[in-house]
Amino acid sequence: MAEPKKHKTLAIFSLIVFLISIVVCFIIVVYNLASIQSQSNVNAVQGAQRDYSVLITGNSENKFILRHVYEGATIVGNFYDSAIQYYIPESKTRSTSMQSLFDYASYTNADCVIAYIDPDVEDFIPPVNSSGEKIPIITVGTYSPEISQISHIGVNYAELGASMAQEAAEFLNGTGTIYILNTLNIQDFYNSTFINSLYNALKAYGDINVLNSRISKNSGFTIEDSVRQQIASTGQIDLILSLSEQDTVLAAQTILDLNMGANTKIIGFGNGYESNLYFEKGIVAELFKVDAVDVGKKAVHEFFEYNTNGSANSYVTADIQLLKIRMDK
Repeated sequence: MAEPKKHKTLAIFSLIVFLISIVVCFIIVVYNLASIQSQSNVNAVQGAQRDYSVLITGNSENKFILRHVYEGATIVGNFYDSAIQYYIPESKTRSTSMQSLFDYASYTNADCVIAYIDPDVEDFIPPVNSSGEKIPIITVGTYSPEISQISHIGVNYAELGASMAQEAAEFLNGTGTIYILNTLNIQDFYNSTFINSLYNALKAYGDINVLNSRISKNSGFTIEDSVRQQIASTGQIDLILSLSEQDTVLAAQTILDLNMGANTKIIGFGNGYESNLYFEKGIVAELFKVDAVDVGKKAVHEFFEYNTNGSANSYVTADIQLLKIRMDK
């Protein structure tokens, strides 16, 4: 009786070993298939590499608009055989210089740099590639003739001024008081064109009273305090027309501080996070902004033109968007 029992135990043990072997083999097969698939994916990614590398960069305070520039660039990147990189420093301060960003472009050996330029950009040495050749720069943001850019993607300021004036007049139904808030001390052709176009268009509306912000550096007050005092002491203001991101944010903060939101509305211009946030909260009634996705598309196209023909359009006009609060909410 002991012998048959021993054979039975051995058979059961052999069956268990066999089943375990099958499971182990199955696991090995699955692992190998996964490795093959992974390697195939790596090869597919390598096969999808592009001939050109375009770097989009700027300071962290401009990342709100640059994310949309990057979105537009990636939409057309494949068509122009360009891989799009995005590099924005994590720091929330402006301690990162434009020079360090361009040094990064040289380090990555980019074929083109799309850079957001601030009004007070410091001097810098243009980036160069590993061969010592200058990397072409396409600028967005503020235009500066002192920068050796191959192209600037910007605003048609004459059209923007006329559009803001018309929208303001329609907002007020042709009558009321407008306070124009402009704190930027930039005396260049484009800013002058913007201001002149705006004021000339408003002259057509005789029943609209136009007030100008008066910012004096010698007043002893900050810009913010000067604006608050002017708005508080002016009397009834139906509409504040803000001409920049900085001014739109300042107008919104002033209206909140003075509790004037019920009677005074804001039409602003800006592409930053804060102006968009104030619009979403309903504090800014209407917001003009550059179509940043369109900027990204046009920037990559200009790089393609430069790479193909040796030159690009020096100034390219981007589309303008107008956001309005929905009154049916």
